[in-house]
Amino acid sequence: MRSYTAGLVLASVTAVVAFASEGFAQAIPEGYSITHINGGVYRALNNNHGTVFLVTPQGIVLADPVNTDFAVWLKREFDERFGVPVRYVVYSHYHWDHASGGDVFSETAQYVGHANMLSHLAMPPASTTLSEVLGQYAPVAALDANGNGVIEESEIGPDFRRYPGSEKSQFVGFDANEDGVLDGAEVKRGPISFVLPPNITYADEIEIILGGKRVNMKWVGEMNHSMDSSLITFPDDSVMYVVDYVTFGRVPNREMDYELGMFDEWMAAIVEAEQLAAGFDFVATGHGPVGTRENVTAWRAYMEKMRDLVAAGISAGQSVEEMQRDIDMEEYSHWADFQWVDLNVLGMYHFLSD
Repeated sequence: MRSYTAGLVLASVTAVVAFASEGFAQAIPEGYSITHINGGVYRALNNNHGTVFLVTPQGIVLADPVNTDFAVWLKREFDERFGVPVRYVVYSHYHWDHASGGDVFSETAQYVGHANMLSHLAMPPASTTLSEVLGQYAPVAALDANGNGVIEESEIGPDFRRYPGSEKSQFVGFDANEDGVLDGAEVKRGPISFVLPPNITYADEIEIILGGKRVNMKWVGEMNHSMDSSLITFPDDSVMYVVDYVTFGRVPNREMDYELGMFDEWMAAIVEAEQLAAGFDFVATGHGPVGTRENVTAWRAYMEKMRDLVAAGISAGQSVEEMQRDIDMEEYSHWADFQWVDLNVLGMYHFLSD
């Protein structure tokens, strides 16, 4: 495992400024919050998107910055509450709704991610057409109403998904060359123009040491959600941070990213996270509340039950519609986004039959 120890020491800082709950000049925007988890580790929440950060006398290690607006707010809060700068931004993975906004800290920070993150951020060949865009961004490619091979901003409509907690349309995230239209390469790459690439990458594991505290990043391996996912831990404060491939109190996202077709690899990553969580008192996720290993176990159990029920339906010769009618997963009805169960059935069907 590689180890990376910070050489940037603030001589004037002898202790972390204590967290305070009031007395700040700026009002906290709706949906934004900072709460203490344990030791030097805190949780920062932007509505349904969460991240974590470690405060030390030498500076802050911030996990996913989430988006530019939120990162600007975080920077101000860090200055006022703790008085030390961000020294590292550590990415869980490249997706726009977690990794955007890191450039806000570029004057003081270094950026760490798995080596595969660089290939995810690379622009596809310029010859890529909208018809070649498959998977999650295919609906975006289909917005080319006039059939001229590019998407104008006027074609996206007022409901085009915006960055969480931001007024910015995803259009600007797709538009890498800022020419006002989206071509096939830009759409295939995704809305990641606000994701600053890591300048420190690793292959299997890396350890960062700042202010005497360790931050460990471990590659999850090839799995369904992305090929660059990192499991991030703060062993000195007993906190684990896992993003998207494990979520608490919420059913999996719609069709479960089935187009990647790697359910066994996804389950292996979940099981590994569950095993590692036994060594930590707190487990934070990119969505949902801070929990424990028990919450990881509940997520695994949901996945396994969905797999088994859909497999049984396939064996019985049922159609997808019949399985959606019969599989209710009622014991999870208290979870958020329970309305996605039918789409989960469809996604699992593709996992098991494609």
